Amino acid sequence: MISGQDVLILSTQDWDALPTRKHHWARSGPRPVAENLWVFTLPIVLPFFQMIAAINRMNNWLIAPVLRSAMRRIGFAHPILWTYTPHSADFVGHLGERLAVYECVDEFSASRGLVNSQTIAALERELLRRADVVIVTAPALFESKRALAREIHLVPNGVEVEHFARAASRDVVIPPDLARLPKPVVGFVGWIQYWVDFDLISYAARCRPDWSFALIGPVEPLARVDTVRGLPNVYFLGRKPYSEIPNYVAGFDVCINPFVLDALAESVSPIKLFEYLAAGKPVVSVDMAEARPFAQWLTLTRTAEEFLGGLDNALKENGSRAPDRQAAVAGHSWAARFAAVEQIIAARLAGGRA
Repeated sequence: MISGQDVLILSTQDWDALPTRKHHWARSGPRPVAENLWVFTLPIVLPFFQMIAAINRMNNWLIAPVLRSAMRRIGFAHPILWTYTPHSADFVGHLGERLAVYECVDEFSASRGLVNSQTIAALERELLRRADVVIVTAPALFESKRALAREIHLVPNGVEVEHFARAASRDVVIPPDLARLPKPVVGFVGWIQYWVDFDLISYAARCRPDWSFALIGPVEPLARVDTVRGLPNVYFLGRKPYSEIPNYVAGFDVCINPFVLDALAESVSPIKLFEYLAAGKPVVSVDMAEARPFAQWLTLTRTAEEFLGGLDNALKENGSRAPDRQAAVAGHSWAARFAAVEQIIAARLAGGRA
């Protein structure tokens, strides 16, 4: 059991960022968050650590004593080290951890920006060799990491089922900034980053000028928003509190998952798909690997024309398929996912394998 264990999580996101798998994992457990969760922001480090391995090593050397000090302050002696970052191999075996877990949620070497793919791949290979347990979120990641991992398990992403089921409630209140938009509303929720295919959105918005396209989430610098900025029917509503997301999804007539189809997309398990389906909404997605198991409950597309046609068809629905969509993801709750991970870790701590 992980319950009762000290767990040191090295995350790639701030705690107050848009909630992802990392946040749901950290909140899992038998006690209120206020009693067993500490958030520590590491000091500023040298730039270009994703391009030059020597800089990453220097950063880790600077961070290690800061981490040890924080651990002493909260009484962590021999925690489970749980890392999400491929840059963290240097910490394994040097923080007094009883177990090192690498949870790989993306093909980081396929990332864009100030990233050298060869550097990231080399750093990750070292982490894969050192970690006691590797957990991945998609079959493509399982295949690409299994050769180096001592022990590897596939545990896909999930959804807070009850939270998003609120979107189907009759008494749900649509937020004013969404309610004022002309119908129908095509909606997206998530990080607005370079992996969002704005060519698809632009094509659909230009072909259907009477529709509203509502994008909810923080806009990152690499996102190609210039493609749609001048379109009067595309609305950026900004980041919203997680507690209010079901209310916004309730106001969507159809939800979209417009990933750019590349190597990164083939390794992603999109949380938003689970959330849309848990809300019972029609969904139009690009044809990516992790969407295909749900093809019965959503529309998969590969071209802009197919994407637009999928939206046209989705808007003809009368809501009768909502219960089926919700049933399709009922077994994919974060609680179920965490139980699977807990079993893996418990077996490893007991000296065996799950």
